[in-house]
Formats: sequence, C-alpha cells, structure tokens
Amino acid sequence: MRISAPARLALLSALVLAAGCYYAPYPYQPYPPAYSYGNIAVSWTFAGNSCSQTPTVVQVQVNVPNDPTPIYPNTFPCSVGTLPGQLVIYNYVPGSYTVVLTGLDSNGNSTWVGSGTATVVANQTVSIAIDLQPANSNDAGTSNAVAYLSWGFTPPVGSYAPPCTASDNPDPDRMDSVALYVDGATTSAQTYDCTAGLGALQVTTPTLSPGTHSLQLVAYQSGLDYGFAQTLPVSVTIAANSPTSQSFTFAWQVGGIGVAWTYPISNACTTGGVASVNVGFSGAAGSGYTVTGWPCPTAVAPFKRLAAVRAGGVTYSLSVDALGGPPSPVLYSGTAPSVTIVPGQFYDGTSATVVSVPLN
Repeated sequence: MRISAPARLALLSALVLAAGCYYAPYPYQPYPPAYSYGNIAVSWTFAGNSCSQTPTVVQVQVNVPNDPTPIYPNTFPCSVGTLPGQLVIYNYVPGSYTVVLTGLDSNGNSTWVGSGTATVVANQTVSIAIDLQPANSNDAGTSNAVAYLSWGFTPPVGSYAPPCTASDNPDPDRMDSVALYVDGATTSAQTYDCTAGLGALQVTTPTLSPGTHSLQLVAYQSGLDYGFAQTLPVSVTIAANSPTSQSFTFAWQVGGIGVAWTYPISNACTTGGVASVNVGFSGAAGSGYTVTGWPCPTAVAPFKRLAAVRAGGVTYSLSVDALGGPPSPVLYSGTAPSVTIVPGQFYDGTSATVVSVPLN
C-alpha cells in the first residue's frame, strides 16, 4: 500500500496510526514506522523498441491495481520512461505490487499493454523495466498484430489545394479525416484526423490477425459523401508482437479552379446595389457545390474540392449570380456551361487557372 500524504503526516505527528490510505486503529501488527516506505522506478520499451522508435505511442498510462491510492496524474509523455531516466512513483509500504502500463496514441487509444511486478524494499527505490506488446492479445496466447501508418499527398498543381487538417478545423475546404479500409471491406476499420499520420507522424491500425493484409486509405471531409484523395491498396505483412511501418501516398480525387467575374457597369459594387455574389458548380449526379456570400469586388474566388475522379477530368457548369441587398434579388448573372476539373489541378494564382464570367 502506498502511504498518502495525509497518512504520512499523521504518522509523523503520532496523532493516529494509518493503514494504507485510511485512518484506522491497527492493533494486530505494528504499522511500519515513519520513513520505512520505498519507491518504484518504472521504465518501458515496446517489443524491445524505444519511444523514439515507436512514434505512435504519445503517452503512457501507469496504474498499480493492488494499491488503493490511485496514481495522480497517471498519464505521462512516453519519453519519461526512457532509460537512463525513469518514472518514479513514491511512498509504498514494503511488499509486492503489480504495475500495469498502457501505451496511448495521439487519439488516446490503447495500442500497447504490459505489466510487471515490483517488490518494494523499505528506504529504497526498486527499478522495474516493462516491455509492452501490441494490445488485445487473443485467448490462444498469440498476440494480434498492428501496423504503423503514415501518409503524404502527390504534389498538387497550384497552391489552392484542400488542406489536411485536424477534425476541429473550420476551413470549409478541409480534409479532416482519413479512413482505413482493410482487405477490401466497404466499411472503414478506423478513422483518424488527417494530420495524425501526416509526414513523419504515424497512427496505429486496429489489431489484426498476423499475416498479410490489404490496406487502403481515403482522405475526406467529415459530413461529405465523397473522398478528396485516396491511396492504392497496399499489401502489408504484419507479424505478431513485431509492428511494421507502412507509408502511403494519396492521389487526388478532386481538383479546383478560380472564378472571376466582371460587371456590365463600373459602379456595381458601390452605387450599383450589388451586396454579394453566389458562385456554384453543378455536375452529373448532383456533384459540385455552391459558395454564397462572396463580396462584390472579389478578384478571384478559388474552388478547391470539385470531384474529378477521372484522369481526363470532369465537366461542370458554372453559374455566378450577383445579388442586391435583402430580399436579395438577382441583379446580374452569368454562366460558363463547360468547365473541366482535373484531379490534382487547382487555382495557382495566375490567370491560366481562372474562369472569367461576364455578368449581364
């Protein structure tokens, strides 16, 4: 039992004897005298690898189930338990304690587990090293397997591509999610924030049976029914207790373009009464989208996420409506009946990637 701070103070003041973490008489055996408790120093590895070699583990949770006093805080940066430094838990009555460790990824998911027994000796700090293994071992004793995944995107043409963001980002053109599909399934096995595995970062798959699996990723915006980019299926061989790493490259499934417009009168944005502009693309099967409320004098309105899944591009019709103030009548309008959007090509800030629409 670990001596809590109140119990320790009680011992030092000799006002009351304490057993564990509660005040009570202890008449049948003497309570250990003050300063006879010990400490546990914990270090950890992951299937023999360090924290730097296991980048998906961001934090490690530490628990001692047979100690009635919870550790608080009990979650620490992974590097805290890397030798030569160790995490030290203080003030344990001499005896044996089970130490349980849980490795957590950036989403707080339990991906590694391990445990060991520490025998505390009075007035000493005992060290224990625990080698964690992938979570969710099966009952037959064969550990399920995991893989570490990272990703990047083929370089877009133009700088106005949808950004890869976290799920709480407000950008209306963002890719905030990545879905993992395993072995050709049509339902995702797990989803991640788009930034979680970007570049040098890695995420962990759910536990899978050891062997070769087909893995495919789709990047999308939560709430929309189409992907912005996807990878080819990749065969990955995963061994029990020996996680492998696999990087992916997303190919764009969307493209974009800039839209400019001109008015038939020079004062449309001042005394001409135009308050805002709506710009919309429409394509087959309801594809496309509209952005309302562009300011009247906007030079170029960039569109970043028009579905363009075919290599040759997808054709949309474009409409631009200039509106007056409430009740927002259409004062001027124009169209472009055939605009081709090519995957991976976006507005780049030049006139070459702009559709100009005269309003009448």
